[in-house]
Amino acid sequence: MLSRVHYSGSLPTAGCSTTRRGFTLIELLVVIAIIAILASLLLPAVQQAREAARRTQCKNNLKQLALATHNYHDVANMFPPGYIFAPPNLVTRSAFTLLLPYIEQTNLYNSIDSSVPMMNGPTGYNTTIQAQNVVAAATVIPAFLCPSSVGPTTDDYMYPANAFAAGVPPMNMTWKGGRTDYGGTTGIRGVYGNIAYNNNQGGDRDGCLTAAGLGGSTSRMRDVTDGTSNTLMFGERTGGVKLYYKSTPATNLPAVLGVTNGGSWSDALAFEHWLQGSLYDGTGLGGGPCAMCTNIRGNGFHSFHTGGCQFALVDGSVRFISENVAASVFASTVTKKKGEIVGEF
Repeated sequence: MLSRVHYSGSLPTAGCSTTRRGFTLIELLVVIAIIAILASLLLPAVQQAREAARRTQCKNNLKQLALATHNYHDVANMFPPGYIFAPPNLVTRSAFTLLLPYIEQTNLYNSIDSSVPMMNGPTGYNTTIQAQNVVAAATVIPAFLCPSSVGPTTDDYMYPANAFAAGVPPMNMTWKGGRTDYGGTTGIRGVYGNIAYNNNQGGDRDGCLTAAGLGGSTSRMRDVTDGTSNTLMFGERTGGVKLYYKSTPATNLPAVLGVTNGGSWSDALAFEHWLQGSLYDGTGLGGGPCAMCTNIRGNGFHSFHTGGCQFALVDGSVRFISENVAASVFASTVTKKKGEIVGEF
């Protein structure tokens, strides 16, 4: 006998649907606000991580330049000259050009016509890059670029008449060059030497990478009597032809220096770095107590890292030096054989 099954629930009827609750506008705004807060907290950390990576790459670049210089010294028994001055042809080569074979740029080095100076002209000073070397000079070399630096990797460089130095005949040079964010330590001069030593003892070309043929000669490892771990070899000088004051465009400085600032590895004059400093606001083109305030050629070092610059020392190590370092201490690291007692830096 069949029994009946009783169903106490109600059966769905046609036209009825199950009600589903969605987000209210307020809940959606709360979620968006939470995401925005998390993003604001994470973004600085991401930016710091990226800058740390860029700073590490910059450090590696300087390390490679230092090792390349050591390898050059092993072969030539001397450091590469900052640049070679040979009148009437002005400058023939820079240290960057000489180091190309030692940073895996042998093909580029071989493409440069070494039978003629890199720069030359009918009067020796009214000049440009030799036609044979135009393509090579414009080559961008990653090892010469700091990832934190800004601006184009190639730019137009020129030195108008009377812009180089007193006593040097007028010269007009124009060319396109691959940028470099690094420079050598040629020595100290002028105001910075007076400040650092309380007299003019610092006004000489007593750095590690001196200029050959212009009041100086090449140096060797044995000449670094102040100690290889106390003497700078390369440092950051970022910004190219544009002028900067502590990573900010220096609009208060004379515009003419924008075209005399160098910044290309093919520009032998850009390697010249007889430190004379600047005022702390980036002005004072005649020199001053700050060694890392502006990228004006010859006045100081400069970087887009916060708080200072990275430097390669003669022993091959790389150090970050604060922009607030005392002038007397920093000067002692630029010179190679003055016999100073180097303080903490």
